[in-house]
Amino acid sequence: MNNCSVCPPRPASSAHTLEIAPLSISTLYLYRDQRFRGYCLLLFDTRHATGLEELSDAEYNAFMADLRRAVRAIRAAVQPDHMNYECLGNRSPHLHWHLVPRYRDDPRWGYPIWDGAPFEPRQITLPEGELEALRDRINDYLMQPPRDAGPARR
Repeated sequence: MNNCSVCPPRPASSAHTLEIAPLSISTLYLYRDQRFRGYCLLLFDTRHATGLEELSDAEYNAFMADLRRAVRAIRAAVQPDHMNYECLGNRSPHLHWHLVPRYRDDPRWGYPIWDGAPFEPRQITLPEGELEALRDRINDYLMQPPRDAGPARR
């Protein structure tokens, strides 16, 4: 029996996340800790897996397409200066991505978000209405038809 707390079914809202939308093989969630505005999690839905190497070619391609679609929506919604993509699995051994928008004025600019003192600066919790508005903004961009993103930003 699998005791993974990240495996589906998952609630649409939890103490840590708020569902944005299901995608082809994963679900995008807004992380409630918004010290990096637009911070999201993309969780693999099909089955329990702990690493990309466990996926079939079809699962891998679908998960990467979901990742690209999610990041494009987050970028459009919050206009970060940079994006961090982190697939760790240390504390939650279920395949997922941390999608972390970075801003030149964020307190960890130029450094990993978890370097140094644990989780500094302290958590930023938005009022529920503001969090829902951010979720809806990202979802609006997610639902737009795919387009060629053009050349990479510099």
